[in-house]
Amino acid sequence: MKHLKIEEARYAGDFKVTLKFNDGVVILLDVGSWIKKNPHPQYNRYLDEKKFKKFFLDDMGNIAWGKNRDLYFPIEQLHEGYIAS
Repeated sequence: MKHLKIEEARYAGDFKVTLKFNDGVVILLDVGSWIKKNPHPQYNRYLDEKKFKKFFLDDMGNIAWGKNRDLYFPIEQLHEGYIAS
């Protein structure tokens, strides 16, 4: 199998992101709920919709927030549709 990566990420509203992976899997990820369950100043800033919508796909094909990847998740978990606490 090829290296797993996200090919496309779109804001789906309400702090959720639709992710399309290079193997065809598409998932809807509720990042906002994860942030609310795991409060931390580094993550809480992304409950501001303007900041949240500035996510990007990094050079490894993963989604990230912040210039220093302040918010970043294991791609294998994202592919399975969850984020561990």
